[in-house]
Amino acid sequence: MEKPVPKITMNQGAAYWARITGAPRPNRFTVIRWATKGCRGKRLQAEPLAGRWFTTEAAIEEFLRHLSQPAPDATDRTAGPARAAQVQRALDDLDRVIAPKRGGRRPKTK
Repeated sequence: MEKPVPKITMNQGAAYWARITGAPRPNRFTVIRWATKGCRGKRLQAEPLAGRWFTTEAAIEEFLRHLSQPAPDATDRTAGPARAAQVQRALDDLDRVIAPKRGGRRPKTK
């Protein structure tokens, strides 16, 4: 018979995260958000029990492995220039709308 995996609270999970990453300790509500909403398309494996959330050290390690992998679009070299061109077009359109008109009356300033 297998031993049950020890469950830890989200507060303990935050402390474990800080211990294994060397990063500042996240707030326990951040860890709960990782469990409920996820991050980069993956949720931290956790479960509520009697109004409190519990996870395991193994689940935190698995979630950390997922986060440490490069994002799928980070390796796509065509996304950068296309996005830059899109942003530049939007800025040019905005300049046309808000740029002061030449030869017209200038708005009064207070």
